Amino acid sequence: MKTLFCTVLLLSASVSAQIRVAAISDETTESSKAVMLALRSKIASHPKQFTLVDTKDPELGLIITADCIPRKQKAAPFACFYTSSYAGGTTKTFMGGGIYETATADDVADNFLASIAQDVLDRWNGMLRANAVENLEACLMLTQSSCKVPDSLVPELKTKIINMSQYLQRGGIKK
Repeated sequence: MKTLFCTVLLLSASVSAQIRVAAISDETTESSKAVMLALRSKIASHPKQFTLVDTKDPELGLIITADCIPRKQKAAPFACFYTSSYAGGTTKTFMGGGIYETATADDVADNFLASIAQDVLDRWNGMLRANAVENLEACLMLTQSSCKVPDSLVPELKTKIINMSQYLQRGGIKK
Protein backbone atom coordinates (compact mmCIF):
# COMPACT_ATOMS: atom_id res chain seq x y z
CA MET A 1 0.00 0.00 0.00
CA LYS A 2 2.95 2.32 0.70
CA THR A 3 4.23 1.85 -2.87
CA LEU A 4 0.76 2.58 -4.22
CA PHE A 5 0.50 5.82 -2.25
CA CYS A 6 3.96 7.00 -3.38
CA THR A 7 3.24 6.11 -7.01
CA VAL A 8 -0.07 7.99 -7.01
CA LEU A 9 1.64 11.01 -5.38
CA LEU A 10 4.31 11.02 -8.10
CA LEU A 11 1.57 10.66 -10.68
CA SER A 12 -0.14 13.76 -9.28
CA ALA A 13 3.02 15.79 -9.74
CA SER A 14 3.69 14.66 -13.33
CA VAL A 15 0.24 14.53 -14.93
CA SER A 16 -1.41 17.92 -14.91
CA ALA A 17 -5.02 16.98 -15.69
CA GLN A 18 -7.41 14.43 -14.33
CA ILE A 19 -7.41 11.26 -16.46
CA ARG A 20 -10.78 9.93 -17.58
CA VAL A 21 -10.70 6.14 -17.13
CA ALA A 22 -12.97 3.38 -18.41
CA ALA A 23 -12.54 0.06 -16.59
CA ILE A 24 -13.81 -3.01 -18.48
CA SER A 25 -14.14 -6.62 -17.40
CA ASP A 26 -16.18 -9.76 -18.03
CA GLU A 27 -18.20 -9.54 -14.87
CA THR A 28 -19.98 -12.85 -15.38
CA THR A 29 -17.05 -14.47 -13.57
CA GLU A 30 -17.27 -13.97 -9.79
CA SER A 31 -13.52 -13.42 -9.41
CA SER A 32 -13.40 -10.82 -12.22
CA LYS A 33 -16.41 -9.02 -10.82
CA ALA A 34 -14.89 -8.86 -7.32
CA VAL A 35 -11.55 -7.55 -8.60
CA MET A 36 -13.18 -4.96 -10.88
CA LEU A 37 -15.41 -3.72 -8.06
CA ALA A 38 -12.35 -3.26 -5.83
CA LEU A 39 -10.32 -1.67 -8.65
CA ARG A 40 -13.06 0.83 -9.53
CA SER A 41 -13.34 1.74 -5.85
CA LYS A 42 -9.58 2.33 -5.61
CA ILE A 43 -9.54 4.41 -8.80
CA ALA A 44 -12.45 6.49 -7.52
CA SER A 45 -10.58 7.07 -4.25
CA HIS A 46 -8.06 9.20 -6.19
CA PRO A 47 -10.32 11.91 -7.66
CA LYS A 48 -7.49 14.36 -8.33
CA GLN A 49 -5.85 11.87 -10.68
CA PHE A 50 -8.71 9.80 -12.13
CA THR A 51 -12.40 10.00 -13.03
CA LEU A 52 -14.30 6.82 -13.88
CA VAL A 53 -16.31 7.18 -17.09
CA ASP A 54 -18.15 5.06 -19.63
CA THR A 55 -16.32 3.79 -22.72
CA LYS A 56 -18.48 6.13 -24.83
CA ASP A 57 -17.12 9.24 -23.08
CA PRO A 58 -15.72 11.59 -25.78
CA GLU A 59 -12.81 12.62 -23.54
CA LEU A 60 -11.82 9.11 -22.49
CA GLY A 61 -8.09 8.98 -21.85
CA LEU A 62 -7.32 5.54 -20.43
CA ILE A 63 -8.91 2.15 -20.97
CA ILE A 64 -8.25 -0.56 -18.42
CA THR A 65 -9.27 -4.12 -19.13
CA ALA A 66 -9.03 -6.74 -16.42
CA ASP A 67 -10.09 -10.33 -16.09
CA CYS A 68 -9.48 -13.28 -13.76
CA ILE A 69 -9.40 -17.02 -14.11
CA PRO A 70 -12.54 -18.50 -12.52
CA ARG A 71 -11.76 -19.90 -9.07
CA LYS A 72 -12.78 -23.53 -8.48
CA GLN A 73 -12.96 -23.05 -4.70
CA LYS A 74 -13.64 -20.05 -2.47
CA ALA A 75 -10.21 -20.45 -0.85
CA ALA A 76 -8.39 -20.49 -4.21
CA PRO A 77 -6.26 -17.45 -5.01
CA PHE A 78 -7.29 -14.76 -7.48
CA ALA A 79 -5.26 -15.10 -10.70
CA CYS A 80 -5.86 -12.00 -12.81
CA PHE A 81 -4.41 -9.84 -15.56
CA TYR A 82 -4.90 -6.25 -16.71
CA THR A 83 -3.93 -4.11 -19.67
CA SER A 84 -3.93 -0.33 -19.85
CA SER A 85 -4.21 1.60 -23.11
CA TYR A 86 -4.14 5.27 -23.97
CA ALA A 87 -7.36 6.20 -25.77
CA GLY A 88 -6.46 9.36 -27.64
CA GLY A 89 -9.07 10.39 -30.16
CA THR A 90 -9.29 7.63 -32.72
CA THR A 91 -6.17 5.78 -31.59
CA LYS A 92 -5.64 3.23 -28.86
CA THR A 93 -2.06 2.68 -27.72
CA PHE A 94 -0.94 -0.08 -25.36
CA MET A 95 0.65 1.34 -22.21
CA GLY A 96 1.20 -1.63 -19.94
CA GLY A 97 -0.11 -4.80 -18.42
CA GLY A 98 0.38 -7.21 -15.59
CA ILE A 99 -0.55 -10.56 -14.14
CA TYR A 100 -1.10 -11.04 -10.43
CA GLU A 101 -2.04 -13.96 -8.23
CA THR A 102 -2.91 -13.31 -4.63
CA ALA A 103 -5.35 -14.31 -1.90
CA THR A 104 -7.87 -11.46 -2.14
CA ALA A 105 -9.56 -9.30 -4.78
CA ASP A 106 -8.47 -6.24 -2.80
CA ASP A 107 -4.80 -7.25 -3.04
CA VAL A 108 -5.14 -7.76 -6.80
CA ALA A 109 -6.78 -4.32 -7.14
CA ASP A 110 -3.97 -2.71 -5.11
CA ASN A 111 -1.36 -4.29 -7.39
CA PHE A 112 -3.30 -3.30 -10.51
CA LEU A 113 -3.72 0.32 -9.42
CA ALA A 114 -0.05 0.66 -8.48
CA SER A 115 0.99 -0.78 -11.86
CA ILE A 116 -1.50 1.34 -13.80
CA ALA A 117 -0.29 4.47 -12.01
CA GLN A 118 3.28 3.50 -12.90
CA ASP A 119 2.26 2.93 -16.56
CA VAL A 120 0.80 6.44 -16.62
CA LEU A 121 3.77 7.96 -14.80
CA ASP A 122 6.26 6.36 -17.21
CA ARG A 123 4.44 6.88 -20.51
CA TRP A 124 1.60 9.43 -20.34
CA ASN A 125 3.31 12.72 -21.31
CA GLY A 126 5.37 11.12 -24.09
CA MET A 127 2.32 9.35 -25.43
CA LEU A 128 0.28 12.57 -25.50
CA ARG A 129 3.04 14.33 -27.44
CA ALA A 130 3.56 11.47 -29.90
CA ASN A 131 -0.19 11.26 -30.48
CA ALA A 132 -0.42 15.02 -31.12
CA VAL A 133 2.47 14.92 -33.61
CA GLU A 134 0.99 11.89 -35.41
CA ASN A 135 -2.45 13.53 -35.64
CA LEU A 136 -0.99 16.77 -37.02
CA GLU A 137 1.18 14.96 -39.55
CA ALA A 138 -1.75 12.77 -40.64
CA CYS A 139 -3.86 15.89 -41.20
CA LEU A 140 -1.07 17.56 -43.17
CA MET A 141 -0.58 14.47 -45.37
CA LEU A 142 -4.29 14.09 -46.10
CA THR A 143 -5.23 17.65 -46.92
CA GLN A 144 -4.19 20.35 -49.36
CA SER A 145 -5.18 23.06 -46.92
CA SER A 146 -4.08 24.03 -43.43
CA CYS A 147 -4.49 22.04 -40.22
CA LYS A 148 -5.13 23.12 -36.65
CA VAL A 149 -2.04 22.59 -34.54
CA PRO A 150 -2.80 20.60 -31.36
CA ASP A 151 -2.69 22.92 -28.35
CA SER A 152 0.28 21.09 -26.83
CA LEU A 153 2.39 21.77 -29.96
CA VAL A 154 1.49 25.46 -30.41
CA PRO A 155 4.40 26.74 -28.22
CA GLU A 156 6.87 24.67 -30.24
CA LEU A 157 5.53 25.57 -33.69
CA LYS A 158 4.54 29.12 -32.64
CA THR A 159 1.31 28.95 -34.64
CA LYS A 160 -2.22 27.62 -34.27
CA ILE A 161 -2.75 26.80 -37.96
CA ILE A 162 -0.16 25.33 -40.32
CA ASN A 163 0.05 23.84 -43.81
CA MET A 164 2.45 21.20 -45.13
CA SER A 165 4.83 23.70 -46.72
CA GLN A 166 5.16 25.73 -43.50
CA TYR A 167 5.59 22.55 -41.46
CA LEU A 168 8.38 21.27 -43.70
CA GLN A 169 10.11 24.69 -43.77
CA ARG A 170 10.30 24.54 -39.97
CA GLY A 171 11.86 21.09 -40.16
CA GLY A 172 8.86 19.27 -38.75
CA ILE A 173 8.77 18.17 -35.14
CA LYS A 174 11.04 15.65 -33.46
CA LYS A 175 9.06 12.81 -31.95
